[in-house]
Amino acid sequence: MGSNFNVGSFNAIDTAEDTKNKKTTKSSGGNEDLKKKLILLGAVILGGVVILALIMFLVSVFMPKSYTYDQIEKIMTSAAENYFADYPNKLPQTESERVDIDVDILASGEYMKPMIEYTGENLSCTGFVSVQTNGDDYLYIPRLDCGEEYITQPLYEAITKNVVDSGYGLYETRDGYVFRGEDVNNYLQLDLALWRIVDINNDNQIRLVLANDMSLAVPWDDRYNNEIGYNIGINTYSTSRLREAMEDLYESNDELDAVLNDKDRSKTISYDLCVGKRNLNETSTDNSVECKEVLEGQKMGLLTASDYMTASLDPNCKTVVDKSCQNYNYLAGNDKWWLVTAVNGGSDEVYGVQSNGVCENVNASTYMYPRPVIMIDGNLLYKSGKGTLNKPYKIK
Repeated sequence: MGSNFNVGSFNAIDTAEDTKNKKTTKSSGGNEDLKKKLILLGAVILGGVVILALIMFLVSVFMPKSYTYDQIEKIMTSAAENYFADYPNKLPQTESERVDIDVDILASGEYMKPMIEYTGENLSCTGFVSVQTNGDDYLYIPRLDCGEEYITQPLYEAITKNVVDSGYGLYETRDGYVFRGEDVNNYLQLDLALWRIVDINNDNQIRLVLANDMSLAVPWDDRYNNEIGYNIGINTYSTSRLREAMEDLYESNDELDAVLNDKDRSKTISYDLCVGKRNLNETSTDNSVECKEVLEGQKMGLLTASDYMTASLDPNCKTVVDKSCQNYNYLAGNDKWWLVTAVNGGSDEVYGVQSNGVCENVNASTYMYPRPVIMIDGNLLYKSGKGTLNKPYKIK
């Protein structure tokens, strides 16, 4: 029986297989070309990234850097700190002494670069850093002068721009400036709490009183009074419970009671606290009576009777216990709080402001809230703000 197998069928099968192999080869070749193109594209992209990074590096090395004025002031301060670390004998030795170090001296000693390195050739700037003692530490304050472009503004200059001679606001006096009236823009925000500016003295030192109520009431003093015969307190501030409370409050880091943190404390300066006693019928408002006795080197204190009276614009506020003193007075309206002033003529009475704003003579053993007062240097750098509650003054 003859075979049905024929050559034609074999050739057809062979041809189909060849076609399949050619397609496979063509497809494989196409994939290889695509891979090569992708590899080449990746190499081009990577090369571009490397070249761009190199260009940026060269620009950062050889092109002048751009510094803000704030950055330059910080550089000046850091340079001065390093300079005086090497030359501590050149630091101020007393509270009243101030030492200025010029940026040219800092640059020549390689504590910073020449000023032109920070400002560029098109801007001419000079500057210095003032250093003064601040307790056991030192306060460094930079002053940068770039002409019409920029001049470091001290806080006291920003505050004293708006002086008034009537109505609510900042008044100029022979001793400096003082805020008077009910609605005054004297708010200043420190890092931890909100304060109100009381006055600025002729040395540009700014006195602040806490704007918010305290959370803990204390007695002015609760010791046994031998003259009275029981624990009604003794109205000598230097040995009082109130002074102890203020010293503890200044150092406190308690979450509930603290009014300052380390950053705030670095800005405070020591001052002389007026603690003289005052008669009930005394009419002076210039602290001449209270300042007959002072405690030197205090970091935190309280307001005097004169301070409370001065803040009022009511002409009927003749003595500190007059009810009219609560009128037109930004210090009135808080919870009942202590003044540092004691009543002259006895050993047990002191002055305290009631919650209705009326100041009264009360027993020292009464419980009221301390309203702390601190002093800061007005040459600290102004950052922003208008003194309003919503936009308080801020320090750099």
